[in-house]
Amino acid sequence: MTGAVEITDRAIIAEGLDEPPRYYLQHGYGYQCHDREKPHHYRRHGRAPIGWPAENGTPAP
Repeated sequence: MTGAVEITDRAIIAEGLDEPPRYYLQHGYGYQCHDREKPHHYRRHGRAPIGWPAENGTPAP
């Protein structure tokens, strides 16, 4: 990791965090851990640009 580490009510945000170390930190602390270059979208699944469709096939808001 490089640069400043930010801790919010939602996640730990760092720079230069590849997937294996990110998974280790996330599961070890039981808290979301994101790389600043790959932001996660609020109320969406991870970095997906859209939400998941509802069970009945209607689009998610």
